[in-house]
Amino acid sequence: REMLLKPHSKIQVIEGAKNNLPDAEALKGAAAIQKLAEGLTADDLLLVLISGGGSALLPAPIPPILLEEKERLTKALASRGAAIQELNIVRKTLSLLKGGGLAQLAYPAQVVSLILSDVIGDPLDIIASGPTAASSHSVQDCLQILTKYNLLHNLPKSVETVLSSSPTKPTAPENYSHVCNIIIGSNTLALDEAKRHAEGLGYATLILSAAVCGEVGRVATLYCQLIRLLCLGFAGLRDGPLSDEVRGNLLQLAAELEIPDLNLAEFLQTLRGLGSERPVCILAGGETTVQLQGTGKGGRNQELALR
Repeated sequence: REMLLKPHSKIQVIEGAKNNLPDAEALKGAAAIQKLAEGLTADDLLLVLISGGGSALLPAPIPPILLEEKERLTKALASRGAAIQELNIVRKTLSLLKGGGLAQLAYPAQVVSLILSDVIGDPLDIIASGPTAASSHSVQDCLQILTKYNLLHNLPKSVETVLSSSPTKPTAPENYSHVCNIIIGSNTLALDEAKRHAEGLGYATLILSAAVCGEVGRVATLYCQLIRLLCLGFAGLRDGPLSDEVRGNLLQLAAELEIPDLNLAEFLQTLRGLGSERPVCILAGGETTVQLQGTGKGGRNQELALR
């Protein structure tokens, strides 16, 4: 109760983006933020707190695009297996506030952003579609993604209009000298802390990767094969033909998935040297993709755990 706002508080709360989808309330919030940013002067400081879900919370489609049209396009991309990076490249190309738009509107005020990253590698212009970061993508990148997922020839007229009039080059980074972006939380930081905690509990702890990506079923298979290998080790069968077969399966899966920072051969070597006396904790982070079939409930992590 003591955390609730007092009557006549200067803080205004606008809730929106139910189920992480942009909606009328989120649009209202974005309009209020846009108006605030446009009225700032060189004497002002704009403090921006950014986290995952920020893309849905700050929808301001470039006119004449309607929110429903942009949402339908985003849903179509996600259901066809588009990665978060691809979704956000399209989102920010069609948005007034994303792709650095908020920072540009706030000029000449000083802008400080504290960012919780939910994207592999922490690219500032992709997290929440980068409202305060210079975009490293152009309209060409957006068109390539729409082509890749067979959506280019089925776009609303409004989206076609915006894409045809969008600047072909990203905004120059020097236009962001009034902005300071700071990452205060990320997948890597979370994994490091989890490792420290697990070691404190007596586990031999290894981080598999902070950049796990790929189709959820294939990633689940990779984890299952790792668990099999560990169980064989605990059963004293570390060097038998069964272990060799599982290691072969793992190396093949890793080659197919192309996880950026995963050196599986080195990881398996480290695993071999652990011995079977201590319990083992393997940590991994990242973001999988899924191709929807039917109308299932839940998200990708639930599907991964079930598989």
